[in-house]
Amino acid sequence: MKIGITTSTFFNNMATEGMFDLLRNLRVDTTEVCLNTFSEYEKDYIDALAAQRGSIDVVAVSPYSIQFEPQLFSPNMRVRNDAEVTFKKVCYACFALGAKYYTFRGPMDFARSKGIDEARLAQRYNQLADIASAYGVTLSIKNMRWNLATTPVYYKQILELCPRICATLDLFNAESAGYELKEFMDICPPDRISLIEVADVAKGEWGLPGKGKYNFERLFNELEKRKIVAPVLIEVRSNSYTDFPEVKESVEYLKSVYNSVKS
Repeated sequence: MKIGITTSTFFNNMATEGMFDLLRNLRVDTTEVCLNTFSEYEKDYIDALAAQRGSIDVVAVSPYSIQFEPQLFSPNMRVRNDAEVTFKKVCYACFALGAKYYTFRGPMDFARSKGIDEARLAQRYNQLADIASAYGVTLSIKNMRWNLATTPVYYKQILELCPRICATLDLFNAESAGYELKEFMDICPPDRISLIEVADVAKGEWGLPGKGKYNFERLFNELEKRKIVAPVLIEVRSNSYTDFPEVKESVEYLKSVYNSVKS
């Protein structure tokens, strides 16, 4: 199992084009590249970024989803088609950066809608999966506390209706929505979990693993028991640490916990 960091952890502390050098300095070889704005979806920018990757394993690419992903499900075809233009740019970014997965959030659902037409929604997911597959990319839906994929039940329905879609499981968002991460792991087949994003909690605040009270030994035991080998990546807000060596310490902490479980 690989352990690394999502580049969103460095948002506002390092420009996206400086991420690969930073990861190398931190001795991190596994990441999810997070793109933050429309100019970062453009081919010239992506090609220049890909040239800096070196041997770092980019598991997935994650755009700033609310800029266009909800519009992919609009009933207005012009809105939907415009959103697809950006969607395809992100798919190309996955291809260029060697990422197998596109971390996808999809429609927002702050009001927790009732009576969603799962079949119609799945049809659209499958259309988008077809587009992504042309780039050699797999859509991986991330559980967010504000999107449709908030509950394990939702995953059960969508994964059954969309056989080529995978799951990105996020610890912070699961707990914020009132679920344990293992409830999602119970629903998702191990080979359809693309990555797991983690943080720690202390005094009600989320931050770097090793700084709080979350039981990562139990988490790794759960992963081992289920034979889940998806990478585990740290994802925290950039104001939750004071310097980059602190982030490196957190990576080493997770590796030590995992190694103790494996041994």
